Amino acid sequence: MKTYSYNLFPKPLVVTGYGLIILAFVLLIVNLNSGKSEDLPNELVSSIAIVFIGLVLISFRSRIVINYKSDIVIRESDLLGISLSNEKIQIPHGCDKIFIKEKNKTGTGYYRAVLPVNYKFKSYDMFFHSDKGVVRLLNTDCNRAIKIAEFFKANLKLDYILELTQ
Repeated sequence: MKTYSYNLFPKPLVVTGYGLIILAFVLLIVNLNSGKSEDLPNELVSSIAIVFIGLVLISFRSRIVINYKSDIVIRESDLLGISLSNEKIQIPHGCDKIFIKEKNKTGTGYYRAVLPVNYKFKSYDMFFHSDKGVVRLLNTDCNRAIKIAEFFKANLKLDYILELTQ
């Protein structure tokens, strides 16, 4: 079995996670040395919350595992070493390539009455392509889609096609 693992969050957010952990420890040390012990439990709880947010940013990972014997790809997601999801995707018989299709997505924020937010972003859906149709693998950003496609190209000898919208 071959495994490809990646952080779910982009590198700037992972670096932010490390920064939050360092900030929480610095704040805790400063508060302990300041001599004000009346708010110590509240400051300890806030430091723990900041560390937890940093750990989430750092440790939320996804993994793709190729099982050669059964032609299955396993998509796993975990947080702090705890498995959150485990999805098995059957590689279709006669799969000849991986198809990557760009999709423009738009939407509005959940709390529109409080903070109206409209957003647009590009998502890249990945499919196993065979003569009988396609099987959806995942959706991600462009750079990661190409890295994952290169992983499949190296291990399963499947070429990929990137379809961009105009």
